[in-house]
Amino acid sequence: MPALYAITHVFRSWKLFLALLIGITLASTFFAGIDIKANATAKQALEQDLSQVYVDMVAGLPSMHSEEILNVSKDVAGLPGVAGVEAISTFDGVIGSEADGTIFDYARIVGIQNHSSVYDGWSNRPEEIGENETYVLKDSSSAQKYAVGDIIPMNISIYQSGRTPVFVTLNLTVKGFAQLDDRSKSIALGGYSFPYYKVVYPYEERVIDTLIVDWEKTMQRLLELQLQLNPSGGQIGTDLLVYLNRNALINSWDIETSTKNIRALQAQIQTRTAAGYSFQNNLDNVLNNFRYKSLGIQFTFTLLSLPIFFMAWYVGTTVSDVSFSLRRREIGLLSTKGFSRGQIQRIFLTETIMLGLLGGSLGVLAGFLLNPLFSQFRTEMLLNPQLISPYTIVSTVIFGVIIALLSTYSSAKRASRLSAVDALREYLPTEEMKSYKKRLPWIAFILGTYKLIIFIFGANVTVLLTNISMVGQNFILMIFIRLAIAIDGVLTYIGPLLFFWGATKLFIQGSLKFQELMTRAARFLGDLGALATKNVRRNPARSAAIAFLIALIISYGAQVTTQLASQQDFTTRSVYTQVGADVSAYVNIPSDAENVSSVMLANVSAGVENSTIEYSFSATSTGASYIAVNMKAVDPESWLRVAYYEGDMFTGNGVKAAFQSLLAEKDAIILEKSVAKLLNLNVGDFITLTIGNTSKRMNVVGYFGPEAGDEQGTSSQYWSFVSEELYNEVSNSVNAYNTRIMLKLRPGENGTEVAENIRSLGLNISRVDSFDEEYTSSQSDVATVGSLDAQRLGIVFAVLAASVGTALVSVVSMTERSREATIMSVKGLSYKQLIIMFLTENLAVVTFAVVLGISVGFVAAYGNISATNSFIASTAIIKHRLIFSVDAILMLISCVALIFVSTILPILVISKGYVTKLERMVRLR
Repeated sequence: MPALYAITHVFRSWKLFLALLIGITLASTFFAGIDIKANATAKQALEQDLSQVYVDMVAGLPSMHSEEILNVSKDVAGLPGVAGVEAISTFDGVIGSEADGTIFDYARIVGIQNHSSVYDGWSNRPEEIGENETYVLKDSSSAQKYAVGDIIPMNISIYQSGRTPVFVTLNLTVKGFAQLDDRSKSIALGGYSFPYYKVVYPYEERVIDTLIVDWEKTMQRLLELQLQLNPSGGQIGTDLLVYLNRNALINSWDIETSTKNIRALQAQIQTRTAAGYSFQNNLDNVLNNFRYKSLGIQFTFTLLSLPIFFMAWYVGTTVSDVSFSLRRREIGLLSTKGFSRGQIQRIFLTETIMLGLLGGSLGVLAGFLLNPLFSQFRTEMLLNPQLISPYTIVSTVIFGVIIALLSTYSSAKRASRLSAVDALREYLPTEEMKSYKKRLPWIAFILGTYKLIIFIFGANVTVLLTNISMVGQNFILMIFIRLAIAIDGVLTYIGPLLFFWGATKLFIQGSLKFQELMTRAARFLGDLGALATKNVRRNPARSAAIAFLIALIISYGAQVTTQLASQQDFTTRSVYTQVGADVSAYVNIPSDAENVSSVMLANVSAGVENSTIEYSFSATSTGASYIAVNMKAVDPESWLRVAYYEGDMFTGNGVKAAFQSLLAEKDAIILEKSVAKLLNLNVGDFITLTIGNTSKRMNVVGYFGPEAGDEQGTSSQYWSFVSEELYNEVSNSVNAYNTRIMLKLRPGENGTEVAENIRSLGLNISRVDSFDEEYTSSQSDVATVGSLDAQRLGIVFAVLAASVGTALVSVVSMTERSREATIMSVKGLSYKQLIIMFLTENLAVVTFAVVLGISVGFVAAYGNISATNSFIASTAIIKHRLIFSVDAILMLISCVALIFVSTILPILVISKGYVTKLERMVRLR
């Protein structure tokens, strides 16, 4: 009986159910969308990880004849799923010998086959490499030592068991210089994943001296000689590089099967190559790591979605409470007809389950239709059914039911306990008759206020309490400190929520203060203002709920948009600091810097506004404290015009004043602040430094860098500045480990193109960095970018949920007051007066909530940024700033506008309906 009644009632009261259905559908759509976004991000993350694997499998071959190597290669290439195979042999040899006084150095010899993938990234690829011919890797230091046509004598030691090694001399003729991309360069250097040389030498990005020869014409003869002298092997090692058909073997939606496919093929390849333990399966490593990465992406996205899910629940609860008020008469009639409390509750719960199932199903459909939005309009993912798995469908429907039950359970329970007499009343004075318990709201308000005060002062409680705990070792104190840190950490996330809930409960629902303020504010409206303020008091719980909902969502939007803008600003400034300017080119030989700069500017001058040269070298302090000091020698005038810096990096003196002192005084220094702190030096003091074999007494004219330094430290973390004039004086006795030419580009100039032009000039440059390239690279991490996109989508859905909730509550509330509006119209209130009254009582609450939300949102954003800076204050030269970007401001304005529209529009439309209905009744009479 309850189920049948529930089904029939849905059709009779479709407006109420539509109101709840919209909220549930919106929440379910976001739930499905987040799962789709997580799936799409995981797929992109896997593609990104796989793109950094240059060789899928590597089999280290045992000692065998070159003919056997070719046969094994052919055998492996015939396996299903194998796309290509190549052999690559390497050994480290000595250039020249100490005996005859020629160049004595080491180099890696790499033998590649004609179809080698190394050629894929080789600019100006040669037609062929002849016997005993070599191409020198352009980025290695060997490229600076030889010219085309030079003979490089390579001495190879082939060891024999129990016998004297045999020395073989291989005279290689330089045919040219190999300019390789990252992939080809890494393979040639023996690394088969993300740029090998950048991993091995992360600070220098140094490339090993490498000579490339032909495998068949040059290396094959050496392999046979080695096998003849030492059958068990020797210096020359051979790897079989195997490339797989990834599309056939790997399904990003089924990692388990993909892993099985890869491992089964690995077993077949190992059997044919006898590689044993010297086998490297790079794809298996990626797939295994991806399992955890995928779970991490799902967890991160779910965590970011919790505020939106909470808001969806609260919207549903608010709308359900309003709907309950409209259905009190119906509940009373059911009671008089003999329905028990249990039956009435089951009727409501049955309706709720139906709404949840329908809303969840619509959410799945909407999520699929919005697939392009969640997958960033990637062509291969547009309306891709694989993005919505059976798990997504089932979990979304279950989520819709859960949200519906959580939203309406309290209302259903109250409905079942309502007496017939109370149910038939026009207005239920229950809230006013009950004594309101203020203990929990006061606790929430105090905790929330405490956290906001911490935010305002920009304090980091964790750092402060940790420092206190390090002073004393009292066990009881340590327990209290750890507990306080844990509570403060939780309040960082829920503090604003507690503040809003406590404030709205205390000052709107449980107090007349808000109504008194409204009365004063609406005094200019006369009797209409007074009537509006009395109407607010009629439903204080509803007003408090709406205020809490709007304040929370506006605060969330303000906080997230501001923090995203601040993070973007921090990333941009960090990249600029890393590069040093718009473009930086590193010169191999410091004495060539001027000539290289002249040639460079002659070719790219059209896009360059200014340039400067910066020399980096080391010095040491003398006296009782021995401290290694990193130095940068610059031209004080041009450096300020070209380099990226921020004013607060320099202290003790103004930036321009300090650099003017460098220009005026050769022995002046802008000293790193941590070094100055260690040596207790003030501006105007002198420091004696040993530079090369020269001792210099230098005047401290300013500080650079963060203040804190390890009191026991013996080296600087950042650098100190001196003039280029000083460097020229000591350059004969000092070795500059970094020399870079920095360029300031004209506005609108493409830094990537300028960097590419410089690289193509063939100058004596080790590498070129450009801000545009590095910034693009910093934005390439799929998981990070995906989480930022999820937060932006979360703001949109949160505001939509709040807008829909506000509009639905307005619609249902106006429907509830249809009889009151009709009576007022009969008594002479015009349409305009009705609008003024309804807008006054609604906009007062909404305006209060919006102002409160924006204020708290910005305070929370400022507090979080300040807390982050306190963690890195002692080490970071770049700190986060509170940024109000144009995009963030427009987003916030859109959110606020949508909230107001969702409040005003239902009032205008429904009030017009009231007046029209009354006019029709008058005409009929």
